[in-house]
Amino acid sequence: MLTDNISSTPTVSLLKPQRGTQGTMASSEKKTRLSKVFKDPVHGEIELHPLCVKIIDTQEFQRLRFIKQLGGCCYLYHGATHTRFEHCIGVCHLAGKLVEAVTKRLEDESVVDKGLVSDKEKLCVKIAGLCHDLGHGPYSHMFENVVNEDRKKKGQVKWTHEDASKELVDRIYRNLDGDFKDYDLDEKDVEIIKELIHPPENHLKDVSEGDDEDKKKKFFLYEIVANETCGVDVDKWDYFARDALYLGVKNGFDHDRLISSARACYDDKGVRHVAYRDKDISTLYEMFHLRYSLHRIAYQHKVTKAADLMILDAMQKADDIVIKADDGNVKKISETPDDLGTYVNLNDNVIFKIKEQTGNAKAKEVVNRLLRRDLYEYLGKKIIGDEETEDDIVNQVLSENENEGESLRSHVGVFFASFDYGSKDKNPVLEAYFYGKKDMKKAVQKKEGEVSQMMLPKKFNEKVARVYCKSTDPEHVEKLRKMVNEWRK
Repeated sequence: MLTDNISSTPTVSLLKPQRGTQGTMASSEKKTRLSKVFKDPVHGEIELHPLCVKIIDTQEFQRLRFIKQLGGCCYLYHGATHTRFEHCIGVCHLAGKLVEAVTKRLEDESVVDKGLVSDKEKLCVKIAGLCHDLGHGPYSHMFENVVNEDRKKKGQVKWTHEDASKELVDRIYRNLDGDFKDYDLDEKDVEIIKELIHPPENHLKDVSEGDDEDKKKKFFLYEIVANETCGVDVDKWDYFARDALYLGVKNGFDHDRLISSARACYDDKGVRHVAYRDKDISTLYEMFHLRYSLHRIAYQHKVTKAADLMILDAMQKADDIVIKADDGNVKKISETPDDLGTYVNLNDNVIFKIKEQTGNAKAKEVVNRLLRRDLYEYLGKKIIGDEETEDDIVNQVLSENENEGESLRSHVGVFFASFDYGSKDKNPVLEAYFYGKKDMKKAVQKKEGEVSQMMLPKKFNEKVARVYCKSTDPEHVEKLRKMVNEWRK
């Protein structure tokens, strides 16, 4: 696990905060803010900015210690118990490495670009990396299904963990506004941090077609933490390395190679992108193939999804459980994102809260089965089209024997798994930007015929429906297994 040990030779921040009667500290009251060195099992010793350390020590961030990075995957791989806490610290570190490497090459090669990206903007990138997953709920991505099933019934808009991350950044800023101002960060900078976490829709198009030259020059900053252009970002780099370590999976992808070649280069519309040396195409293929492999053997494995389905069922059935905020306000589990005071008190321990407090016998039974690893029985899978829903699959399975089908409906569980390289049915490498040895300032995208076909799959995406039996009754299991076998034919 990651520990936060202070270095024996603490580093003094380059930004010396001062505040006096008008909001700046008088020279006689100067504080020396120290950065902090963390001992990380993936990246070794990493040093974080003093403001990042302040953010880490908030309730909003410390909550991530109790949210597993891979949700129910720990029921498949016993080592997969690492958390969002250490992942976010790792992303902060890599965001800092990448932004520093890219901007240094800019400044080394161009007098015009010296000071283009300020220390304050670099700090915003690091904070975005640190806070990008603040909004995750219990067992990570699984919680979004809990919230959105409830919102769908109420006719409310869909919720994502990125929404909560941005709201929690605002909450942290309100509580640490003085600390942010010590480093010249204000509300406008917080808005930039939130955009770096989750860029606005059609952001690249709007910047490309706009006339703001400064935004075009600095667009590459939006491709560091969450790269909506091609999916190559430091978020993936950390969780690939971290997850592979804790899963015990061999990892041949080297993100440091990409950092060493990354540059900010102009496309034909004058927008700067993070671009990589053209000879590193194979490294990107290794990255996207690793992503596919981790989804197949871990994230969306049939056992992982059986556990996830049980966690989902338990939280949905336990509608009598409420989460209490520090101010006394209470919310049901699925409603906590509407009240951040309750949401920051919600984590993986909710499973034990359900076990101890719920009056719903079915919810308690599911939790007790989960805790002794008596998982839902996997019955089979089938490749399906994008338009099919879970209800469609249940109806198709039960229609194989209409006489008995309805009596078994409550025992059927369906989970979808989608496998791709990160861009659905497209080749993600063709969306990335590269530069050549002869022109290191021009960002170009490769065409289909310009990359080796030997490294490409025949198909880039596949959607699978998996069917489970929730009942422990052998008769129910056998009847549903026969129906699923017929459905698969």
